[in-house]
Amino acid sequence: QSLCQRGIWKAVESSAEMGGNSFALFLGSQRSWKRPALDPRAAEKFQERRARWDFDPAHILPHGSYLMNCGSPKDVFEKSRDLLVDELSRCSLLGLGLYNFHPGSSLGAITTEQCVEKIAGAINHAHQQTPAVVTLENMSGQGSTIGGKFSELRSIIDKVRDQSRVGVCLDTCHAFAAYDLSAEGGAAAMFEEFDQEVGLHYLRAVHLNDSKKLGCHLDRHEDIGKGNIGISAFRDIVNEPRLDNIPLILETPGPGFEYAEQIDLLYSLCEKK
Repeated sequence: QSLCQRGIWKAVESSAEMGGNSFALFLGSQRSWKRPALDPRAAEKFQERRARWDFDPAHILPHGSYLMNCGSPKDVFEKSRDLLVDELSRCSLLGLGLYNFHPGSSLGAITTEQCVEKIAGAINHAHQQTPAVVTLENMSGQGSTIGGKFSELRSIIDKVRDQSRVGVCLDTCHAFAAYDLSAEGGAAAMFEEFDQEVGLHYLRAVHLNDSKKLGCHLDRHEDIGKGNIGISAFRDIVNEPRLDNIPLILETPGPGFEYAEQIDLLYSLCEKK
C-alpha cells in the first residue's frame, strides 16, 4: 500500500482529537529498508491537515526507523545512511524541518570514537542532500549503543559540519538510566548537566515517558505517573521555563491509560503564570 492509502495525514488528525499540540510519527514501514516513495497527494493532505489544526511544524518530530544503525561497522551502515537521506527527504515533502533518530551502536566491534565518527559522517552526508535538522536522541546506555552519556552526543555534534542543523531530543525514560529524576530537583539537575555537557541551545524536543526501572541501563517505557520517575518530576518538567516552545511528546505504552488522559494529566500539572 502507498502511504497515501495508509493515510500519513491521520497522524495529524489523531493528535488533534486527543488534545495534543505536538506529535511524532514514522515516515514509512519499520519492517523494510525499501519503502514506496511518499505519494505527493499524501504529503499535500498532511500539510493541509497540519495547517487546518494549526500545528506548528517545529512541534512535529518524525522518528527514525529502528532498522537504522548509522554507527555500524558492518554493511548495514551504508543502508542506514541511505535510509537517513530518504527519511529527511520525506520530511521536506511534508513541510517539516525536524527529524529524530537513535544515533547508533558500535556492536562492540569498534571503539566509541570510531562509532561517533561514522554517525557524524552519516549526518554530514545527509545534510548535503536535504535541508532538515537532525536531532539525536539520548539513549539508556544499553549494550554498545551511543548516546547514553551527554558527552557522547556532544562528541557527535562536534563532528557535524553545520551545527545549526543538528540538535538533541531528550527522552526522560532513557535519561532515568543515568539520572535519578525521581529525586527532588532531579529534573533540574539533569537539564543543568545537559547544558554544561551539550548546551541547551541544542535541545529541540523532549520525549516524555515514565520508566518501569531505575538505572540498570534499561529502556522500559511506562505511562506517566505509573512508573518510577513519578508525578513530581513531570510537574517539574512541564513547568521548566527552559522548555518553553519545545515540543513534549508522549511515547508511553498505553492502552488502558489513553494518550488523551495522559495529556490532560500533564496539563493539570502546569502552574498558572
